[in-house]
Amino acid sequence: MTKSNKAVMVTVRMTELQLSQLDYIREPGETQSACIRRLVNEKWCDLMREQDAENRFNVTDYLPPNI
Repeated sequence: MTKSNKAVMVTVRMTELQLSQLDYIREPGETQSACIRRLVNEKWCDLMREQDAENRFNVTDYLPPNI
C-alpha cells in the first residue's frame, strides 16, 4: 500500500493593519505565506527551547562524545 501526498490548505483572516505589519516584517523576496510559515516555525522553536530549559534538557547529554 502506498501513501498519497496530501496537502493541507490553511486560510488566515487578517485585518488591513495585520497585513501591513506582515508586509513590514517580510524578508526581501519572501511571499506572505512563507513569512507566516517562518514566524510559526520561529515561535515553535522558541517554545521548545523554553520547554527544554524548564525540564533541564541538554541535548549534549544524549549525543555520542565525538560530536
